Amino acid sequence: MKGNKKYILIFFLLLVLYVIAQVNQPKAFDWSATLQSNDKNPYGTYILHEELKQLFPNVTIQSHRLPIYNVLHNQYDENSAYILVAPSLNFGETDLNEMLNYVRNGNVVLLSAYGASKTLLDTLGVKVNNFNAVFDNDSTTINFVNPALKAAKNYSFNKSTIDGYFSALDKKDSTVVLGTRNDSMPNFVKRQYGEGFFLLHAAPLCFSNYFLLTHDNNDYTAKVLSYIPSNTTTLHWDDYNSLGRTGSDTPLRFFLSNTFLHWALMLAVVAIVLFVLFEMKRKQRIIPVIEPLRNTTLDFVETVSSVYFSQRDNKSIAQKKAQFWMEYIRQHYYIPTQKMDDAFVQQLHRKTAVPVTLIESIIHDIVRTEAQPKVTDDLLLQLSNSIDEFYQLSKK
Repeated sequence: MKGNKKYILIFFLLLVLYVIAQVNQPKAFDWSATLQSNDKNPYGTYILHEELKQLFPNVTIQSHRLPIYNVLHNQYDENSAYILVAPSLNFGETDLNEMLNYVRNGNVVLLSAYGASKTLLDTLGVKVNNFNAVFDNDSTTINFVNPALKAAKNYSFNKSTIDGYFSALDKKDSTVVLGTRNDSMPNFVKRQYGEGFFLLHAAPLCFSNYFLLTHDNNDYTAKVLSYIPSNTTTLHWDDYNSLGRTGSDTPLRFFLSNTFLHWALMLAVVAIVLFVLFEMKRKQRIIPVIEPLRNTTLDFVETVSSVYFSQRDNKSIAQKKAQFWMEYIRQHYYIPTQKMDDAFVQQLHRKTAVPVTLIESIIHDIVRTEAQPKVTDDLLLQLSNSIDEFYQLSKK
């Protein structure tokens, strides 16, 4: 162990230097489009989620990490809106029906995703295309149709990021185009459904952190949200489709979500592994455990007694008890037991100091045992108790 101390010290010094370098190095941006409300990377939605209170100062804002069915079932909302921004929106039949009932009853749902379940798109009568022309050299720009909202200059962003559009729309009057790309393809529409309506946006990155911080694009996102009615009292924000269900996917998720806790966990694991490796070689040989000798006499007695007890042979047990008592007298007091008369009783009384009445009771029970064909439980118990009492008094 002493020879390894130098190498262990060098290893820990290098490990500490590596951890310090990792902690202090600039954190790289994650450019994946998570659209998560807690993601501060370029394509998260942290800024929008935090600014909702400024955009809707008199509205109760609720975030949910549960399926839409769990949120809306048996909840009779009025004048409320539901915002769902995620990379993809795949609804089951129960979620879809609950959402349609929610809108049919006069509420609003804003949907924006790269892809959505076919059942939803067919129900709303739209088709989404997220790809620009192959040889398109310029970035797509977007704007509104309403002259009151339309900006003098189109809103722009990084190439091939906000190029989604609706390639097909329901021909009915229930669908209204609210925004288009620079090539007049619709990317923002309103779909009336019952007493409420859907707001469908084909470019989810228009709600991302980077988009909001680029040029005056925050103005565009604010105008999109302005289509949510002013009398809205409750605003639901969906985190389920981007963050997943409430609760950790793994018991270690809490540690892995924080850089410092992550490194603490790694150091603990490394320390445990090193401890196991260096302690595999024991300092001394294992001392074998020697089992004490077992008293087989007691086992034999227990076995024999259980046999007699199971057979209910009281007379045999009483005879054995009497024989052991007489053998005890012969070996300890040297008194013959062939004839147990008054002289025997008086001689045994003088040597043992046991009361004469107890000795006579034992002899009387032995005679009864020999005379009866069967011994009752009461007689056996009386004889056994008398002999046990004799043993205790004779040893004093």
